[in-house]
Amino acid sequence: MTSAVVALGVAVAFCFGTSDYLSKGLTGQVGSYRTAVYTLALSGLFVAGPSLLLGVPKALTLEDVGLLVGVALSTYAAFFLMYTGYRKGNIAVVSPIVNSFPVFSVVFAVLVLKVSVSSDVLVAIGGVIAGILLVSTNFSALGASKVRKFTPGLPEGILAAFFFAVGFTLLDYADVTMGYLLPVVSARLGAASVGFLAGVTLKQELRPPRGRSLQRVLAMGAFEAGGLLCFSLALISSATIGVLPIITTLAGMGVVFTVGYATYFYREKVELNYALGIGMLIASVTALLYLTA
Repeated sequence: MTSAVVALGVAVAFCFGTSDYLSKGLTGQVGSYRTAVYTLALSGLFVAGPSLLLGVPKALTLEDVGLLVGVALSTYAAFFLMYTGYRKGNIAVVSPIVNSFPVFSVVFAVLVLKVSVSSDVLVAIGGVIAGILLVSTNFSALGASKVRKFTPGLPEGILAAFFFAVGFTLLDYADVTMGYLLPVVSARLGAASVGFLAGVTLKQELRPPRGRSLQRVLAMGAFEAGGLLCFSLALISSATIGVLPIITTLAGMGVVFTVGYATYFYREKVELNYALGIGMLIASVTALLYLTA
């Protein structure tokens, strides 16, 4: 793996982590649904032009169309669940759960793409799972009540991690098999279209954000576009689908930026078990990075 891939991976983490941080205030103002739809739509507009430079699409087969649809569906599901988790819970707690998606990505790479994984990587995966368990339960609430209470945003965070892994795996495979333009557009404009059509059917509020909310969505769209372009450029630099666990793990390090922003600017405080879980998640994802490099 070249230094260029590492640098691009860090750029992906910075862009995605910063976008996640900016979403916290926005989801409370316009809701998770509109946040997901318009962030994806704007990032798709930002990324469409530069994506033309990444390759010319080939003639599509029925399998290619199904793959692009899968990218769009899984990406929208991941964004909506992520923003719902951030709205319900503490972003410094939910973000590490969302960004543990490299665990699922490694599993998909092994089972679907037949990428070999060492026992050390499996140990790191176990560390991520342990971190999720530590973050998953509100122990102070358990001490005050006999009713089991789980951390707000936890279910949405875990599901978002799963769908992000599916989306990135499909995106990587699509990039390799059909070029970069259509998969990138599908991951943003296609995903936004899925959300908009579903929103019309479900009678969701879909009016565009205004004022400062619009400014924040524009900033988030720009960061999301930058992250997706860096992800695609990293794939071009690597020139092999076997580096998927590495690239997605680098992308998962966005949690470092998100948690840092949240604790510094939002002054979010976490319980001891939350802090231990967050630390274990960050350490385990970092271990995955080095072990798969």
